[in-house]
Amino acid sequence: MAQLTPQPTAIGAIPALDFVGIGGIGMSSLARWAMARGIPVSGYDKTPSDLTDALQREGARIRFDESLEAWNAPATAWVIYTPAIPADHPQLVAAKAQGRVLLKRAELLGRIANAGTCLAVGGTHGKTTTSAMLAWMLHQHQPIQAFLGGIATNFASNCLPGPADLSVVEADEFDRSFLHLHPKAAVITSTDADHLDIYGEADSVVDGFRAFAGQVAGPLFAGPGCAELEGAESYGRPGDRYSYRDVQVVNGIQHFTLLVDGIEVRTQAGLPGLHNVENAVAAAALAHSVGMPAAAIGEAIAGFRGVARRFERRASAAGRHYIDDYAHHPTELTRFIEALRGMFPGEKIALLFQPHLYSRTRDFAAGFAEALSGADFVGILPIYAARERAMAGVDSAMLAARIPGAQLVPYDRGAQWLASQPATVVATVGAGDIDRLVPRVEHLIRANA
Repeated sequence: MAQLTPQPTAIGAIPALDFVGIGGIGMSSLARWAMARGIPVSGYDKTPSDLTDALQREGARIRFDESLEAWNAPATAWVIYTPAIPADHPQLVAAKAQGRVLLKRAELLGRIANAGTCLAVGGTHGKTTTSAMLAWMLHQHQPIQAFLGGIATNFASNCLPGPADLSVVEADEFDRSFLHLHPKAAVITSTDADHLDIYGEADSVVDGFRAFAGQVAGPLFAGPGCAELEGAESYGRPGDRYSYRDVQVVNGIQHFTLLVDGIEVRTQAGLPGLHNVENAVAAAALAHSVGMPAAAIGEAIAGFRGVARRFERRASAAGRHYIDDYAHHPTELTRFIEALRGMFPGEKIALLFQPHLYSRTRDFAAGFAEALSGADFVGILPIYAARERAMAGVDSAMLAARIPGAQLVPYDRGAQWLASQPATVVATVGAGDIDRLVPRVEHLIRANA
């Protein structure tokens, strides 16, 4: 079919919204924003989930049938879709044929955020934690609306619907979605290679971030993991205006001195790992750029409780600990395992990993093998394909063969395998449907205590 082309329509008074892929974390955030304004919301998703269940309770009309007979959107509804939905999806094809307003998720988000003051958090890693922390900070200081890529524990949601002029958003590099944003200020946490199925090569990823940086009207802050970005102010390094020092771990909690434009504030990070101290500094820089005082920033950091599936402690029983995390890139896995080692020094670690995408597994196989080798026991589930078709020669066996002692684990045996490992610390990691194993692992850890 022909390329779906967004139509130029002002945000104005939206009659209704129909989300094709409503169960996605970014789509559901926009759906919640709409429902908070009384805008009728409907949507399609392939399978029910906790998110679709929650949206239905909140008033969304959701279907799990892609046929035209099941399409329950009002005739005037704008149709919102993501790149994860095939272009030949019957309901998208019909929407285009009917001449409906048809927008990518990223374009609708851009129209909403760009209408006021947009603060954006970009980067290959750390976007969700940093943006959720920033939203928590600013929520203490002034009215905001926020669109998050995870369920923030402090809000029990991925959306703060406002109304407010100030928006906190994630600047997603996938499919160059962040180019729909024109922030007043932004952070870029890292520019590591990822999404090579879109960008082709690492240099093109950096070029994408440079293009996004060129759309930032005001302050731009770049983290220690960034390639050089023109006009960006670095943070997190000694001597930077926004940085940290004197990190001390007490009972698993990182206490540190936050440096905010010459002011020192002692605080603590709600999540382990030095990267989460850097995330806190990034959020502090953006919050300070819109007038939040340093003392209030430090207090908010100490009160931040994290994001679902970002180093989420699910169970502790009989001296065993179970943690779930969204890590799906070699750098993220390395930092996750380092954080585990820092929190549980000397303990054995068992890790169940679900690779996400054939292309990412192929492109970063060596990096995945090196990162996963940091655990004592490694189980690998089948690859979660998401939007991709299988690739010849790319599978979990290929990855397991690179890791001494790694085991291939069928999906339906994943929870039992992990709970049975002779390790004090067990973890599930991945961005696919591994989260559906979490309740079972949690039950087994508690039951075997």
